[in-house]
Amino acid sequence: MATTWIKTKIGMTFTRGLPPAGSQLEYVYRVTARDSATSVAETWDPFTYALNLENDAGIPRPGDTVADFDNTLAGTWAEKFRFRTLSWTPVTEGLSMWDVRMVATSKDVWCPEPDVLRSDSTQTRRVELYRTDEPATAGAGGTTISGSNFADKEGKPQHRDVSQVVITVQFLWNSTDLDDAATPAPIGYPNLATGAAEINKRNTAEWIGFPAGSVLFAGISADPDQDEYIRLTYTFIYDQWYHLEQQPELDPEQRVELNGSGNAGTVKWFQPYPNTYDFADLFGAYELAWLENGWAAWASPGVACPTPSVGASTYETAQKKRPLLDAELWYPSEAAP
Repeated sequence: MATTWIKTKIGMTFTRGLPPAGSQLEYVYRVTARDSATSVAETWDPFTYALNLENDAGIPRPGDTVADFDNTLAGTWAEKFRFRTLSWTPVTEGLSMWDVRMVATSKDVWCPEPDVLRSDSTQTRRVELYRTDEPATAGAGGTTISGSNFADKEGKPQHRDVSQVVITVQFLWNSTDLDDAATPAPIGYPNLATGAAEINKRNTAEWIGFPAGSVLFAGISADPDQDEYIRLTYTFIYDQWYHLEQQPELDPEQRVELNGSGNAGTVKWFQPYPNTYDFADLFGAYELAWLENGWAAWASPGVACPTPSVGASTYETAQKKRPLLDAELWYPSEAAP
């Protein structure tokens, strides 16, 4: 006995979500089954007819994309929305009639919405103080601290807490995205090996309001988020002293060399992180706009966020934002935003 499955769309809801949440698309269908020969309603329920629902009725299963469910949407935004949950509710006024609520979500982001999430926190770093002087610029590294503003006693330094700001920037990496090679393939899990080469480098120029040389690229982490998504977190540390330390010269016995007044003689600024990196290479222009200006970036996206073409329902790489982070090495080398 053949069965004809009937699906009638009775509702649809779209909820936009911004990092760290995803956008949600909800379909509600009323599902019935009839004998193909007699058109008589058949008795059924979604618990005992699971395979029929998936294969015969065309109801998606969690993990399918919206484009899998509706192949007319192949190649569009629907490729990035996956069904996460399906729930069934019996309709009391119908014989074996059920409403299915199908929820699909996507954590991918298109212009002009932000695809970065910035969090700041403060902390302190304790430094040894041989002079009361503070560095004026990052370029002070290696220079002698002149003057008589002594802070030590017989080579034993005082201590001070220097203010720092920890900036974390989060992205979502979609492991099912395609690279831009001649034969596209999923990009898979992010390879951080190359990115590690930029760790412990300071910014060569001003970056999101922090002076040149004051911000350290401290590390990267990759953690599972949801299904195909991986959350990448980049940690930066701003330092009030540009990460410099006061370092006295030592005598042959490795003790602090004292001057005639019993204080540390020659004291220089020491930079434990001598290498620098252009942090602008870590982000696209639109990511930087969000990191520095927040929602003000929404009002004037400018050239960093291209205007969607006619028929903007079509998914285009140029419309979807993804952090570059040295595109040739960490990310597929798509056009810069």
